[in-house]
Amino acid sequence: TVRIPVLKRNDELGDLVLEFNGMLDRIQRYIDQQGEFVQDVSHELRTPVAILEGHLQLLNRWGKDDPEVLAESLTASLQEVTRMKSLIQEMLDLTRADQVDIQFPNAVVDVHQTVQQVVGDFRMIHPEFTFTLDDDLEQKTFVRMYRNHLEQVMIILLDNAVKYSTDRKEIHVSMAENSVSGVAVAVQDFGEGIAEADRRRVFNRFYRVDKARSREKGGNGLGLSIAQQLVESYHGQIEVDSALGHGSIFRIDLPTITEAKAQALAAQETTKRAEAGKTDTHIKSNL
Repeated sequence: TVRIPVLKRNDELGDLVLEFNGMLDRIQRYIDQQGEFVQDVSHELRTPVAILEGHLQLLNRWGKDDPEVLAESLTASLQEVTRMKSLIQEMLDLTRADQVDIQFPNAVVDVHQTVQQVVGDFRMIHPEFTFTLDDDLEQKTFVRMYRNHLEQVMIILLDNAVKYSTDRKEIHVSMAENSVSGVAVAVQDFGEGIAEADRRRVFNRFYRVDKARSREKGGNGLGLSIAQQLVESYHGQIEVDSALGHGSIFRIDLPTITEAKAQALAAQETTKRAEAGKTDTHIKSNL
Protein backbone atom coordinates (compact mmCIF):
# COMPACT_ATOMS: atom_id res chain seq x y z
CA THR A 1 0.00 0.00 0.00
CA VAL A 2 1.28 3.47 -0.92
CA ARG A 3 2.39 5.71 1.94
CA ILE A 4 3.18 9.42 2.05
CA PRO A 5 6.96 9.99 2.22
CA VAL A 6 7.98 10.92 5.75
CA LEU A 7 9.03 14.54 5.96
CA LYS A 8 12.14 15.48 7.93
CA ARG A 9 10.48 18.31 9.76
CA ASN A 10 9.20 18.83 13.27
CA ASP A 11 5.97 20.71 12.68
CA GLU A 12 2.25 20.05 12.28
CA LEU A 13 2.62 18.88 8.67
CA GLY A 14 5.24 16.31 9.67
CA ASP A 15 3.01 15.09 12.51
CA LEU A 16 0.05 14.88 10.10
CA VAL A 17 2.03 12.70 7.68
CA LEU A 18 2.99 10.31 10.49
CA GLU A 19 -0.60 10.16 11.75
CA PHE A 20 -1.98 9.56 8.25
CA ASN A 21 0.52 6.79 7.51
CA GLY A 22 -0.31 5.20 10.87
CA MET A 23 -3.99 5.25 9.97
CA LEU A 24 -3.23 3.55 6.62
CA ASP A 25 -1.18 0.91 8.46
CA ARG A 26 -4.12 0.16 10.77
CA ILE A 27 -6.54 -0.05 7.85
CA GLN A 28 -4.21 -2.43 6.01
CA ARG A 29 -3.86 -4.56 9.15
CA TYR A 30 -7.63 -4.86 9.46
CA ILE A 31 -7.95 -5.77 5.76
CA ASP A 32 -5.31 -8.48 6.21
CA GLN A 33 -7.13 -9.77 9.30
CA GLN A 34 -10.38 -10.09 7.36
CA GLY A 35 -8.56 -12.13 4.71
CA GLU A 36 -7.04 -14.39 7.38
CA PHE A 37 -10.46 -14.75 8.98
CA VAL A 38 -12.03 -16.00 5.73
CA GLN A 39 -9.16 -18.42 5.09
CA ASP A 40 -9.13 -19.79 8.63
CA VAL A 41 -12.90 -20.25 8.85
CA SER A 42 -13.14 -21.90 5.44
CA HIS A 43 -10.35 -24.29 6.45
CA GLU A 44 -11.78 -25.16 9.86
CA LEU A 45 -15.37 -25.58 8.65
CA ARG A 46 -14.45 -28.30 6.16
CA THR A 47 -14.46 -31.08 8.75
CA PRO A 48 -17.82 -30.31 10.42
CA VAL A 49 -19.43 -29.71 7.02
CA ALA A 50 -18.11 -33.07 5.79
CA ILE A 51 -19.48 -34.77 8.93
CA LEU A 52 -22.87 -33.13 8.43
CA GLU A 53 -22.90 -34.21 4.80
CA GLY A 54 -22.07 -37.79 5.76
CA HIS A 55 -24.86 -38.00 8.33
CA LEU A 56 -27.38 -36.44 5.95
CA GLN A 57 -26.48 -39.10 3.40
CA LEU A 58 -27.01 -41.77 6.07
CA LEU A 59 -30.39 -40.27 6.92
CA ASN A 60 -31.35 -40.19 3.28
CA ARG A 61 -30.49 -43.86 2.79
CA TRP A 62 -31.53 -45.54 6.02
CA GLY A 63 -32.78 -42.93 8.48
CA LYS A 64 -36.45 -43.27 7.54
CA ASP A 65 -36.43 -47.00 8.26
CA ASP A 66 -33.86 -47.30 11.07
CA PRO A 67 -34.64 -45.36 14.29
CA GLU A 68 -31.13 -45.99 15.62
CA VAL A 69 -29.48 -44.43 12.56
CA LEU A 70 -31.95 -41.55 12.73
CA ALA A 71 -31.21 -40.78 16.40
CA GLU A 72 -27.45 -41.16 16.03
CA SER A 73 -27.21 -38.97 12.92
CA LEU A 74 -29.43 -36.24 14.33
CA THR A 75 -27.41 -36.11 17.56
CA ALA A 76 -24.09 -35.97 15.71
CA SER A 77 -25.37 -33.34 13.28
CA LEU A 78 -26.58 -31.09 16.09
CA GLN A 79 -23.21 -31.42 17.82
CA GLU A 80 -21.42 -30.31 14.65
CA VAL A 81 -23.79 -27.36 14.19
CA THR A 82 -23.07 -26.27 17.77
CA ARG A 83 -19.33 -26.61 17.15
CA MET A 84 -19.54 -24.54 13.97
CA LYS A 85 -21.43 -21.77 15.79
CA SER A 86 -18.82 -21.76 18.54
CA LEU A 87 -15.98 -21.70 16.01
CA ILE A 88 -17.43 -18.76 14.08
CA GLN A 89 -18.00 -16.77 17.28
CA GLU A 90 -14.45 -17.43 18.46
CA MET A 91 -13.06 -16.38 15.09
CA LEU A 92 -15.03 -13.15 15.27
CA ASP A 93 -13.68 -12.55 18.79
CA LEU A 94 -10.14 -13.09 17.53
CA THR A 95 -10.61 -10.71 14.60
CA ARG A 96 -12.02 -7.97 16.83
CA ALA A 97 -9.36 -8.38 19.50
CA ASP A 98 -6.82 -6.32 17.57
CA GLN A 99 -9.19 -3.36 17.17
CA VAL A 100 -9.54 -2.43 20.84
CA ASP A 101 -7.50 0.77 20.46
CA ILE A 102 -10.26 2.16 18.24
CA GLN A 103 -13.31 0.58 19.88
CA PHE A 104 -12.39 1.10 23.56
CA PRO A 105 -9.85 3.96 23.84
CA ASN A 106 -11.03 5.04 27.32
CA ALA A 107 -11.88 1.64 28.80
CA VAL A 108 -10.85 1.07 32.43
CA VAL A 109 -11.33 -1.95 34.68
CA ASP A 110 -10.58 -2.85 38.30
CA VAL A 111 -8.57 -6.08 38.05
CA HIS A 112 -9.11 -6.95 41.71
CA GLN A 113 -12.91 -6.85 41.52
CA THR A 114 -13.20 -8.50 38.10
CA VAL A 115 -10.96 -11.48 38.88
CA GLN A 116 -12.80 -12.09 42.15
CA GLN A 117 -16.12 -12.11 40.30
CA VAL A 118 -15.00 -14.57 37.61
CA VAL A 119 -13.47 -16.94 40.18
CA GLY A 120 -16.73 -16.78 42.15
CA ASP A 121 -18.69 -17.64 39.01
CA PHE A 122 -16.49 -20.69 38.38
CA ARG A 123 -16.93 -21.86 41.97
CA MET A 124 -20.67 -21.85 41.33
CA ILE A 125 -20.68 -23.69 37.99
CA HIS A 126 -17.93 -26.19 38.93
CA PRO A 127 -18.69 -27.23 42.53
CA GLU A 128 -16.59 -30.37 42.08
CA PHE A 129 -13.46 -28.17 41.86
CA THR A 130 -11.64 -26.29 44.60
CA PHE A 131 -10.74 -22.75 43.52
CA THR A 132 -8.25 -20.94 45.75
CA LEU A 133 -7.58 -17.21 45.29
CA ASP A 134 -4.39 -15.61 46.64
CA ASP A 135 -5.01 -11.88 46.60
CA ASP A 136 -1.89 -9.80 47.33
CA LEU A 137 -3.34 -6.57 45.94
CA GLU A 138 -3.76 -4.09 48.79
CA GLN A 139 -6.23 -1.83 46.99
CA LYS A 140 -8.18 -1.30 43.79
CA THR A 141 -5.94 -1.94 40.81
CA PHE A 142 -6.87 -0.31 37.52
CA VAL A 143 -5.75 -1.14 33.98
CA ARG A 144 -6.76 0.33 30.64
CA MET A 145 -8.88 -2.54 29.38
CA TYR A 146 -12.51 -3.17 28.52
CA ARG A 147 -14.04 -5.08 31.43
CA ASN A 148 -15.65 -7.73 29.19
CA HIS A 149 -12.25 -8.45 27.64
CA LEU A 150 -10.58 -9.06 31.01
CA GLU A 151 -13.49 -11.32 31.94
CA GLN A 152 -13.10 -13.16 28.64
CA VAL A 153 -9.38 -13.74 29.21
CA MET A 154 -10.00 -15.06 32.74
CA ILE A 155 -12.83 -17.31 31.54
CA ILE A 156 -10.60 -18.76 28.79
CA LEU A 157 -7.78 -19.50 31.26
CA LEU A 158 -10.04 -20.96 33.95
CA ASP A 159 -12.05 -22.99 31.45
CA ASN A 160 -8.80 -24.36 30.05
CA ALA A 161 -7.63 -25.27 33.56
CA VAL A 162 -10.88 -27.11 34.28
CA LYS A 163 -10.84 -28.99 30.97
CA TYR A 164 -7.30 -30.26 31.35
CA SER A 165 -7.36 -31.11 35.04
CA THR A 166 -7.24 -34.85 35.72
CA ASP A 167 -7.45 -36.44 39.18
CA ARG A 168 -6.57 -33.35 41.20
CA LYS A 169 -9.53 -31.01 40.76
CA GLU A 170 -7.92 -27.90 42.13
CA ILE A 171 -7.35 -24.51 40.48
CA HIS A 172 -5.12 -21.86 42.02
CA VAL A 173 -5.53 -18.17 41.04
CA SER A 174 -3.24 -15.40 42.27
CA MET A 175 -3.11 -11.60 41.94
CA ALA A 176 -0.09 -9.47 42.80
CA GLU A 177 1.82 -6.37 41.79
CA ASN A 178 4.73 -7.06 39.47
CA SER A 179 8.08 -5.29 39.42
CA VAL A 180 7.38 -3.02 36.43
CA SER A 181 4.42 -0.90 37.57
CA GLY A 182 1.86 -3.50 36.65
CA VAL A 183 -0.31 -6.31 37.89
CA ALA A 184 0.20 -10.05 37.45
CA VAL A 185 -2.62 -12.59 37.44
CA ALA A 186 -1.82 -16.30 37.32
CA VAL A 187 -4.01 -19.37 36.84
CA GLN A 188 -2.54 -22.73 37.88
CA ASP A 189 -3.91 -26.22 37.38
CA PHE A 190 -2.47 -29.60 38.37
CA GLY A 191 -3.58 -31.57 35.33
CA GLU A 192 -2.08 -32.97 32.16
CA GLY A 193 0.52 -30.29 31.51
CA ILE A 194 2.13 -29.32 28.21
CA ALA A 195 5.33 -30.64 26.66
CA GLU A 196 8.13 -28.14 25.93
CA ALA A 197 7.72 -28.51 22.15
CA ASP A 198 4.01 -27.70 22.41
CA ARG A 199 4.48 -24.74 24.77
CA ARG A 200 6.08 -22.72 21.99
CA ARG A 201 2.98 -23.12 19.82
CA VAL A 202 0.17 -23.24 22.37
CA PHE A 203 -0.94 -19.66 21.54
CA ASN A 204 -1.04 -20.29 17.78
CA ARG A 205 -4.40 -20.23 16.03
CA PHE A 206 -6.08 -23.64 15.90
CA TYR A 207 -3.14 -25.34 17.59
CA ARG A 208 -4.19 -28.21 19.83
CA VAL A 209 -1.76 -30.31 21.85
CA ASP A 210 -3.96 -33.39 21.40
CA LYS A 211 -6.45 -32.83 18.58
CA ALA A 212 -8.57 -35.85 19.42
CA ARG A 213 -8.87 -34.95 23.11
CA SER A 214 -9.41 -31.26 22.35
CA ARG A 215 -12.27 -32.12 20.04
CA GLU A 216 -13.71 -34.43 22.70
CA LYS A 217 -13.52 -31.59 25.25
CA GLY A 218 -15.16 -29.13 22.85
CA GLY A 219 -12.08 -27.06 22.02
CA ASN A 220 -11.40 -25.36 18.69
CA GLY A 221 -7.82 -24.37 19.45
CA LEU A 222 -8.69 -20.66 19.49
CA GLY A 223 -9.22 -19.77 23.15
CA LEU A 224 -5.58 -19.12 24.04
CA SER A 225 -5.05 -17.23 20.77
CA ILE A 226 -7.94 -14.93 21.69
CA ALA A 227 -6.54 -14.47 25.21
CA GLN A 228 -3.09 -13.60 23.86
CA GLN A 229 -4.46 -11.19 21.26
CA LEU A 230 -6.58 -9.39 23.84
CA VAL A 231 -3.82 -9.11 26.45
CA GLU A 232 -1.24 -7.88 23.94
CA SER A 233 -3.71 -5.41 22.42
CA TYR A 234 -3.76 -3.71 25.83
CA HIS A 235 0.08 -3.68 25.98
CA GLY A 236 0.24 -6.68 28.30
CA GLN A 237 1.97 -10.05 28.15
CA ILE A 238 0.83 -13.63 28.58
CA GLU A 239 3.06 -16.66 29.12
CA VAL A 240 2.84 -20.28 30.20
CA ASP A 241 5.01 -22.47 32.40
CA SER A 242 4.19 -26.16 32.19
CA ALA A 243 5.50 -29.71 32.18
CA LEU A 244 3.84 -32.98 31.20
CA GLY A 245 2.06 -34.53 34.14
CA HIS A 246 2.65 -31.52 36.40
CA GLY A 247 -0.02 -29.06 35.30
CA SER A 248 0.31 -25.55 33.88
CA ILE A 249 0.57 -21.96 35.06
CA PHE A 250 -0.73 -19.25 32.74
CA ARG A 251 0.30 -15.74 33.75
CA ILE A 252 -0.83 -12.38 32.41
CA ASP A 253 0.92 -9.08 33.13
CA LEU A 254 -0.87 -5.78 32.49
CA PRO A 255 0.34 -2.19 33.01
CA THR A 256 -1.60 -0.37 35.72
CA ILE A 257 -2.78 3.23 35.95
CA THR A 258 -3.54 5.42 38.96
CA GLU A 259 -7.04 5.77 40.34
CA ALA A 260 -7.02 9.45 39.31
CA LYS A 261 -6.21 8.48 35.72
CA ALA A 262 -8.92 5.82 35.79
CA GLN A 263 -11.47 8.39 36.95
CA ALA A 264 -10.39 10.83 34.23
CA LEU A 265 -10.76 8.18 31.51
CA ALA A 266 -14.17 7.16 32.87
CA ALA A 267 -15.27 10.81 32.73
CA GLN A 268 -14.06 11.09 29.12
CA GLU A 269 -16.02 7.97 28.20
CA THR A 270 -19.17 9.35 29.86
CA THR A 271 -18.81 12.63 27.93
CA LYS A 272 -18.19 10.76 24.69
CA ARG A 273 -21.32 8.65 25.13
CA ALA A 274 -23.42 11.71 25.99
CA GLU A 275 -22.23 13.51 22.86
CA ALA A 276 -22.89 10.41 20.75
CA GLY A 277 -26.40 10.23 22.19
CA LYS A 278 -27.05 13.88 21.29
CA THR A 279 -25.82 13.29 17.73
CA ASP A 280 -28.02 10.21 17.35
CA THR A 281 -31.05 12.14 18.65
CA HIS A 282 -30.35 15.01 16.23
CA ILE A 283 -30.08 12.63 13.27
CA LYS A 284 -33.33 10.89 14.16
CA SER A 285 -35.16 14.21 14.57
CA ASN A 286 -34.20 15.17 11.02
CA LEU A 287 -35.38 11.94 9.41
